[in-house]
Amino acid sequence: MRSALPLIRVQRRLEVPRRVSAAVSAVFILLSFAVAALIFELMGVSSIATFGVIASVFTNPNLLLQAILRGLPIGLAALGLSIAFRMNFWNIGAEGQLYMGMFAATGVVLLHEYQGLIAEPLVIVFMVLASFVAGGLYCALSAALKAKMGVNEVLTTLMLNYVAILFVDFLVYGPWRDPKGFNFPLSIQFPDYARLGFVMGSPSYEGLAMLLVVAFLVYGLMRHTTLGFEMRVVGESPEVAKHAGISYAKALIIGGFISGGLAGIAGFSVVSGIIGRLRPRASPGYGYTAIIVAFLALLNPWLIIPASIFFGGLIVAGDLIQASLKLPFAAVQIFQSIIFLFIIAGEFMKRYRIIVSWR
Repeated sequence: MRSALPLIRVQRRLEVPRRVSAAVSAVFILLSFAVAALIFELMGVSSIATFGVIASVFTNPNLLLQAILRGLPIGLAALGLSIAFRMNFWNIGAEGQLYMGMFAATGVVLLHEYQGLIAEPLVIVFMVLASFVAGGLYCALSAALKAKMGVNEVLTTLMLNYVAILFVDFLVYGPWRDPKGFNFPLSIQFPDYARLGFVMGSPSYEGLAMLLVVAFLVYGLMRHTTLGFEMRVVGESPEVAKHAGISYAKALIIGGFISGGLAGIAGFSVVSGIIGRLRPRASPGYGYTAIIVAFLALLNPWLIIPASIFFGGLIVAGDLIQASLKLPFAAVQIFQSIIFLFIIAGEFMKRYRIIVSWR
């Protein structure tokens, strides 16, 4: 007897051609724009006007430079996440690692200003190195817990975000508060030689150069080094890695360190390139947005650059939308969230097929 209800099964696809994958991603991104337009209309705001403001960011040279600058921390964190996700290490802690990078970079400036321990020409170099190490160690902690004790990295990386954010709050409200800052929770203003733009005249130019260099290094690491090969094998199958003589723990911890280190450098770019000092809630969610960018770019280092600039442009557009259309910044965050949800849906459709049959 035939059932009145269909039998629905989900079957994994064995292989998806690159062109099909790109086409599916494009379709779902267009669908996200359509849904966002509907939401804007329901809010009583013209979707055409809203998208016009967003488009102006990428056509106006000055606004485009701002989009590049705001996309810099997103792109650096996303490049780090692309390494972790290749290993099937689900690092959700880029936001916390970014804050640890901000902490380390500010600490170097304070050591220079108050203790004179670092020479002026080396300040920005030590800021980058300290940020990389601080973010890397913060992520490596979760990687070690997973490798040695099987602790779920989603939980540890996510919870450590709040630890890092509150730790930075403690510093700027307490011992690192600027004594000449009229009691505001801010660190001292960074000197010019500790700011991005000191060499090329614009932090946006230096930021874009930094993104290109890091993307090149990440691509080279994952494609042309033994370590990158080991990390990819670990991501594909830990059992195969074990039989091939690859140390799962070593690859995971080193990969986690590099992933968190790049997120730490993203934190450096926030305090050195965008703000010029440390303050509470310095990141509007760059680390979380980096997760969207990494998936949107299919973990490809070169695609991460335009994707991060696009989301940086959305942040800039958010400021313009608030001023011109009287929409709250939450409306732009809703737009980002819709894109993320449709990207996830697109990834599901690329990896699985839904089979409906009747019995």
